[in-house]
Amino acid sequence: MMLERFAIWLSRTAIRYRKASAGLILVTTAFMALTLLNLDVRTVFSDMVPSTHPYTEVHEQYKETFGGTNKVSIVIKANEGEIFTREILAEIQRVTNELNTVKGANPFQIISLASRQLKSINASSYGIETVPLMWPDLPQTDAEIADLRASVLSNSLVYGIYVDTQLESALIQLDFYDQLVDYQVILPAIQDIIADSTTDQVTHHVIGEPALYGWVNVHLDETVRIALISLGAMLFALFILNQTWRGTLLPLLSGVVSATWALGIGVLLGYNFDPLVVVVAFIITARCFSHAVQMIVRFDDLVENDFIEPRKAAESTMRELFRPGLLGIISDAGAILCVVITPIPLLQKVSIIGAIWVVTICFSAMVLTPVLLSWVKKPLPKAHPINCRRGLNAVLYVAALCVETRVRYFIIPVVLLSMGGLLFKATDLTIGDATPGSPILWEDSDFNRDSALINSRYPGAEQMFIVLEGDEENDMKRPEVLRWMQEFQRHIERLPEVGATVSLADVIVDVKRNLYEGNPRYTELGSSQLENGELINFYMQGAPPDDLAQFVDTLYTSASVRLFIRDRQGETLRQVTQQIQKFIDENPLEHAQVRMAGGSSGMIAAVNEILLNDQIEAVALALLVVIISCLLVYRASASGIFFIIPVLISNIVTFAFMAWQGIGMSISTLPVVALGIGLGVDYAFYIVDSIKEYLEKHKKQDLVEAIHQAIFSAGRGVLLTSVTLACGVLFWSLSSLRFQAEMGMLIGLWLLTSAFTSLFVMPTLVRLLKPAFIFDGNVDGVSSDDLTSSTTNNKVNRDAY
Repeated sequence: MMLERFAIWLSRTAIRYRKASAGLILVTTAFMALTLLNLDVRTVFSDMVPSTHPYTEVHEQYKETFGGTNKVSIVIKANEGEIFTREILAEIQRVTNELNTVKGANPFQIISLASRQLKSINASSYGIETVPLMWPDLPQTDAEIADLRASVLSNSLVYGIYVDTQLESALIQLDFYDQLVDYQVILPAIQDIIADSTTDQVTHHVIGEPALYGWVNVHLDETVRIALISLGAMLFALFILNQTWRGTLLPLLSGVVSATWALGIGVLLGYNFDPLVVVVAFIITARCFSHAVQMIVRFDDLVENDFIEPRKAAESTMRELFRPGLLGIISDAGAILCVVITPIPLLQKVSIIGAIWVVTICFSAMVLTPVLLSWVKKPLPKAHPINCRRGLNAVLYVAALCVETRVRYFIIPVVLLSMGGLLFKATDLTIGDATPGSPILWEDSDFNRDSALINSRYPGAEQMFIVLEGDEENDMKRPEVLRWMQEFQRHIERLPEVGATVSLADVIVDVKRNLYEGNPRYTELGSSQLENGELINFYMQGAPPDDLAQFVDTLYTSASVRLFIRDRQGETLRQVTQQIQKFIDENPLEHAQVRMAGGSSGMIAAVNEILLNDQIEAVALALLVVIISCLLVYRASASGIFFIIPVLISNIVTFAFMAWQGIGMSISTLPVVALGIGLGVDYAFYIVDSIKEYLEKHKKQDLVEAIHQAIFSAGRGVLLTSVTLACGVLFWSLSSLRFQAEMGMLIGLWLLTSAFTSLFVMPTLVRLLKPAFIFDGNVDGVSSDDLTSSTTNNKVNRDAY
């Protein structure tokens, strides 16, 4: 077979020219390390926006006018009583003014009581007078403060939206120019402004995407510490379990080489490293450790048990493990590369770099590790006296016993019943965020507490807008267009997920009502395009054109309806977008086209729709990669189907766990899920291929003996790796970032499930089904009489381990 001949050639060449092989890999690593000096560690929100979705087109076209995704909401809340005191109003003005100094802030999108955009509409003998509520000067007397309070209460565009209904807090909103957004700067700058407060009568609460990713950056040092502690725990576990320095340092070296190559290539491609994907990096490094550990375990078996000279043992190790190792790497790389079909730049970058990272394991673990092992000298001293092998062998003994006895007939039914129950639970998996606050942070974090407070006092911290595009100038003044806005707002506000809506129609209605001294009977639109234009002119007396920018463009050819949404959960956004689309379909508009949906919630909804549509396709392609990889290596279609079993088990268990823990399928979890497909099958490759290899070497040995040898050889590597990685994963639960802690638990669960499936389920299936690709068409059955003798022989062999 061509693959086997290549494995023989590669192992002989690499070991024969081991100095050149090791030198070439290490020199390349040194070069890549130099490129890491330019590594860009930051979050770019535009990378999370789906590039081809219709919502994105609307958002990109109107974000500078109607609001982008980089909105920050700041609530100033009185500790006691109302906000209408000189000190608190002065604090609102101070914060509003100082926000202009924050890098990247759009000065035309800073809106609060103290901004020019919020106006009071008053009717007098001179006509309609529109003046800013509290700009540029503060009210100085009690009477002026009382007038301000009355103006807020009578203004539907302010009361309940920028001042809460209890009059105990005020909302300040600001947006940023996308090209100037720097998450490392925004949150600290806002916190500095808040820290400069001279009053202790208020508390400040900050939310928004820039604030969220600012918190991620705040915890970056902690993330690095946890990663180092986790790595140290894995190395300590390896040292204790392996009892050798080579068993500890070689996997570390392998992981460092792979990480350096992958990150260096990322720098050369101009990619940034997002702190949120550090879990993906951890998974791939874990895979590298796993392959290196398998090499070391096989090498030790050959040297210690078969008494083969180290150089020859290293060559045999590389040759024998080349097939399952390559198969695992191809499956891992192919699975994560399937994510590239998702039109979200962050996922595409993670997919490409992740696939490259996995491929580097071929050099760092499958070549460099055995090459370095070839220099090991006899005798092989133990680095410490603690012998944990008896504990590992106890687990392996149970696994072997389950396969060799009649217990094997119960394993498959129990697994099937368990999978049925877990599959039912997995159907509850949410697409998008599964919790009201941000799933990136814990519920008791400052950000999520602030988010809960703001959502309890205001219509909704999350915003979305739809756009009405007319054919000609002034089309947005047409009565039928404005009436459509009103009807849409009344319909959509009936949804419990929507707290409020605002539009140009609200402005016109408010002006007309004030023309008639606030008489609610005249809360209506103008009867003609001309009348509506006059009402708008009343509102805009002496004001710059951009005062209505959040509602309509300067030519009145396009306008927005802004929705305030209660939370960002996947189901919430799905209900809202479905109802919007339904209303648009059922209420066609003659002089305007209605397009959805921009704003931060619009972009999250777009991501959720992409994930819903592409998730199944990406997972199906990843499974197809596993099948094709097995077909190419084993030249049997049955092999692909056979190895899908551990993948399905791992994914069902993981999806059920995600549903149980309220972890949604989001832009952050999809790469982890894709990598998990390879993670679920790697261990099975090593154990099943070990069975096949043993039968190829020992033609007269029976299947039970082959399974036994595989469990106590490759299975020991599987158990050693899973225990080692689990020790490291535990520390991620200490992270202040909920996402990292949950992904750590997810990886740990995946490792345990994969190890259990590989040690108990796959050998049992081999024993019961006797797949032809393992025997090359030559299956020797095992009778009950043979079982006794085989078990006796196995007992003797176990003592050797």
